Amino acid sequence: MAKKKYYEHKITLGKTITGETIRKSFYSAKSKSDAKRKAEKYRATHELELLCGGNEPVRHTLFSAWALECLELYKKPYVKPNTYSGTYLSPVQNHLIPHFGNMALDAILPIHVQQYINEAAKQYSPETVKKDYAAMSFIMQTAVDNGLCRTSPVTKTIRLPKYKTVTEKTAFTQQEYDTAFAFATQHPLGLDIMFLMETGISRSELLGLRWEDLDLEQGTVTISQGLVSYYDDEAGQWTISADGLKNKYRKRTIPLVNQLLLERLREKPHTIVPPRKKKAVETEYVFHGPYGQPYQPNNWANRVYRPFMKDLLAAHPELPELSPHELRHTRATLWVAQGMEPLMVIRLLGHCDMKMLTKIYDHTSVDTLRAALEAAKKSQQTAS
Repeated sequence: MAKKKYYEHKITLGKTITGETIRKSFYSAKSKSDAKRKAEKYRATHELELLCGGNEPVRHTLFSAWALECLELYKKPYVKPNTYSGTYLSPVQNHLIPHFGNMALDAILPIHVQQYINEAAKQYSPETVKKDYAAMSFIMQTAVDNGLCRTSPVTKTIRLPKYKTVTEKTAFTQQEYDTAFAFATQHPLGLDIMFLMETGISRSELLGLRWEDLDLEQGTVTISQGLVSYYDDEAGQWTISADGLKNKYRKRTIPLVNQLLLERLREKPHTIVPPRKKKAVETEYVFHGPYGQPYQPNNWANRVYRPFMKDLLAAHPELPELSPHELRHTRATLWVAQGMEPLMVIRLLGHCDMKMLTKIYDHTSVDTLRAALEAAKKSQQTAS
């Protein structure tokens, strides 16, 4: 039996009071880089403990030394992995550390934060700058709480970039919708698109659907989780997570009223024979990869959505090319145009209040408003 190979990485942690060098080795069975990652993680914790335990840590603690340790301690155990990766770790690693990393915590002033915000606003969206600001504020406040700096430079005087008016998203008209939906019914990749168009769910919700979420006898689908991908810093790779929804309002049951969609779902097999395999496998997810595995969102876009949209536009070049989110936008605007009560639209979309609907989805045309007024007038005349 071959002996398992272990990779070693050594680091220097300082010197003893007698001048001897303190070195420590770290090992990994996976790779040299994994051993190095373990070593650097230990070094950061070790340096932080020295800083926090000293009498004068204030002038010596670097932003880079505290920022990642802060997230590891205060955020990682308490938020979803994809939230941790996208909302906290990514802004800190990609934006804040490159800018503030070599500065001592107590040397960072409000003017430095404002300068960063002003420069970031030229490169990134207001939402991205807002994430950076929130992460910076949290990191500096926890540094104050731990005595690593005297005051936080993220003060009330800091100004964030103003949000521009939300660009109106493209959406199908009712006629364009009917054309696209009819095309989907005949396309080998069309079932995914039909489902998105009819229900208004998001891409992550579609890919997170399991067979147990469908009740084809009653004609309903229960949205109970969303499937997302995120970068796992410890594993050093992208991974898939299906552990719930953004908020409690996203959990909802949607009636499936299109009979053709229901028929296609009933016909869809629960077992498949993967490529180059002989044995059939039971699938857990309704919309899955070729081997029955859950789809990584970008892979689904490349293998299903974009090929479908390419074929649709080749057959109907007069149609606009929409993203999956714009199909959700289309469904919402058509529901509104058809006179559905806004509260019902909100419930079907999984929003928590009217704000999201009015800001993003309800770009109501004059014709839609005219039809609503005429319907109200007709209803009043009938009642009288």
